[in-house]
Amino acid sequence: MPRGILAAICALGLMGADAPRVLRVPVWTEARDGEARELSPASLKVLAGGGSGRVIRVLGPTDELLLVLALDLTEELSLAELAKEALAEEIAKLPPNVYIAVLRAQDGLKVLADPTNEREPVLRVLRELPVAGKAGLLESLPTALRLTDAVLARSAVRVALVYVTDSSIYNYRDDYINPVINYSDQHDLSRRFPEGLIKEKIARLDRQLAPFQTPLYVIHLNYRSDRLNEAYQSGLMQLASALGGESRFCRSRQEIPEAVRSVFTRILRMHRVDVEAPARVADRIQLQLESDLGPLSYRNRFQLSR
Repeated sequence: MPRGILAAICALGLMGADAPRVLRVPVWTEARDGEARELSPASLKVLAGGGSGRVIRVLGPTDELLLVLALDLTEELSLAELAKEALAEEIAKLPPNVYIAVLRAQDGLKVLADPTNEREPVLRVLRELPVAGKAGLLESLPTALRLTDAVLARSAVRVALVYVTDSSIYNYRDDYINPVINYSDQHDLSRRFPEGLIKEKIARLDRQLAPFQTPLYVIHLNYRSDRLNEAYQSGLMQLASALGGESRFCRSRQEIPEAVRSVFTRILRMHRVDVEAPARVADRIQLQLESDLGPLSYRNRFQLSR
């Protein structure tokens, strides 16, 4: 794999070598005729924080991509195996400019496969991955994003982080269930808002993750309709959207292959547009991109301070 990517991963946590005012924006062209178009600096107009931004670099679908696959599979074996099969099918079809790293989210983030564009090592890891343990998505997410942002800061590659999970809020080591404090008090807020701890955790994570620039994708294999898990799943959707990615929640076995396929297709079409923000704007920046090639979709809110 390119030496720059490997060096960035080895330097996990050693951030700050890059210019602090650079926004690395995931962008998609949304041509109405469905034709894929490659963006260029000349085709883009940028407003950042109310002032003009300068496009430093544009990387498109033909440039190198690092896809970091974080696996958080702990519960139903049949769903996990179906997800593994769907992932293997999509991975086998990837072009050679796509490198894949595989992580396991349980009990602290673990690297199962270093970044490679060889498919067999990744497929072997998928086949051998155990389905057991406690859910680890929420706890491992900041570490995973520190890793991927290190790559973004040091390498001219596109980067995406994909979590594949079957997690239930009841299967975390931390207890996110808001207990009823006073059963005899009908006005006890813990009775009315049992999802309060979950929402607090998501709100803290949202603030913590805001400065990261890697787009986050979540593929959830087992949508659950109870009140606490709905709050948890809404939180995952919120985090992915805030980071410029998206989430897919599968309500049946039949939806799992399509969820994997659609996320991989979306990532392959992604551009990376590096924008130098004006020096005299706040750390929270509203971004506006326009292109003469047609409509764009992109992350439009960034926070630069850490």
